[in-house]
Amino acid sequence: MELNLPKVAAFLPCNGIQQDVFSKNYELRGVFQGFGPPGYPLAAEFMTFSRLFYEGKSEFQIDTSLFNEKGEKISDAMPRKLQFDNGLAIHDLITGWRVVFPGPGTYVFKVFCNNLNLSEYRIYCR
Repeated sequence: MELNLPKVAAFLPCNGIQQDVFSKNYELRGVFQGFGPPGYPLAAEFMTFSRLFYEGKSEFQIDTSLFNEKGEKISDAMPRKLQFDNGLAIHDLITGWRVVFPGPGTYVFKVFCNNLNLSEYRIYCR
């Protein structure tokens, strides 16, 4: 059974995001899969770009959180309300992060919609 929720079409961590004023196109700089610092803990600042789409008319609350390998939440973003209108509507979410990674491992971003897990994306710290 498929739930009537938005879909996450893209989720990318990167060093910076700029939007062209006229075309509204985004430029993502320094897209990465993880970190390889000389030591831990690592204090990192970065951004994530998320694109969500939904066919229909509805309002949803979107939450994004970062979890460690044990499933413990280490950071989360402010919840956002998205209003979708009839037809294929797309919303882009840009989120700034300041995170302290305590050690190497696999960390997981989870995107929630109305408290239901929509998708998961991994980031690797070596």
